[in-house]
Amino acid sequence: MPLSEHEQKMLDEMERQLFADDPRLARAFAPKTPPRRSGRRILIGLGAVVVGLGVLVLAVSLPAVWLGVIAFIGMLAGAVYAVTSPGSSSEGTASTDDGGRGGDSGPDAPRKDDGGTFMRKMEDRWEKRAGDDPRL
Repeated sequence: MPLSEHEQKMLDEMERQLFADDPRLARAFAPKTPPRRSGRRILIGLGAVVVGLGVLVLAVSLPAVWLGVIAFIGMLAGAVYAVTSPGSSSEGTASTDDGGRGGDSGPDAPRKDDGGTFMRKMEDRWEKRAGDDPRL
């Protein structure tokens, strides 16, 4: 069932208010585009797997266990290199971004209370719709 025009406007207004009140939370819930894998990265990784497989066959034909272990590690590294994206290691640091405050998150740090206004407005609207507003 599609939303009415009024409901769509309300949702747009709520989204704008969320971005204004708490941009970090809004970015956390924003849809993320999947990382793009480059063909060159896949070819290099696949080449490392093929070379590692060749060295592994050579290590089996020769009684060299250490060469087999090195070949297996090379194959594993090539496969991991091929399937991961270049920016995947920096994704975990995005959630620890504190807006350049330098880690002022302790109990003595000054806090701004900007989340209460949005929720308070939504609660007021809900109460007005339900007719349960004690201030009326």
